[in-house]
Amino acid sequence: MNNNNLKPILQEVEYGEIKINLDKIMNNKNITTYQLNNNTNVRFQTIQALRNNSASRIDFNVLAKLCYSLDCKVEDIIEYIPNK
Repeated sequence: MNNNNLKPILQEVEYGEIKINLDKIMNNKNITTYQLNNNTNVRFQTIQALRNNSASRIDFNVLAKLCYSLDCKVEDIIEYIPNK
């Protein structure tokens, strides 16, 4: 290990993954993509990509709008799953 306590990434699969829980939150609150799109002004396609966990990135503004509108925390939407 480096003396600065950072773990080097030796293989691409070793670091884990980010899971988006937006679909679960929306289902629990009975909110459709269309409703969330109208309430937040976040593009329909962006919400769909996050719901499907197929987005490769998320804008902080989008994340803030989703948290505000859904009355939740960032950690409710984004979850880090370490590789086992």
